[in-house]
Amino acid sequence: MFQQIEEQQKAVQEKLASHILETTSGDGLVTIRMSGNKEVRSIAIDREHPGFADADEVEDHLVLALNEAIRQAADLEKELVQDWMSSVLPGGLGALGGLGGLFGK
Repeated sequence: MFQQIEEQQKAVQEKLASHILETTSGDGLVTIRMSGNKEVRSIAIDREHPGFADADEVEDHLVLALNEAIRQAADLEKELVQDWMSSVLPGGLGALGGLGGLFGK
């Protein structure tokens, strides 16, 4: 039983790693690609964008895009873990017996 749970947890982690999220900020000034397990895959800064000349603006939009990517990855992780819990726990307890809302959903 424990081996099966470990395998399922590993499958959730693999799904997270293979899921690529993309966020942008500043009307395309900054684009972040991040995996569902919160590994930054790439950061692109559009050097042709009018805002590129202002380093402070680039930095601000970089922070905004990174934070949004992290939020999306956390939401994806929460969703996948809740789906996994629903499949593991006996009927009705997949949402932790109605306590699932305590964890933000």
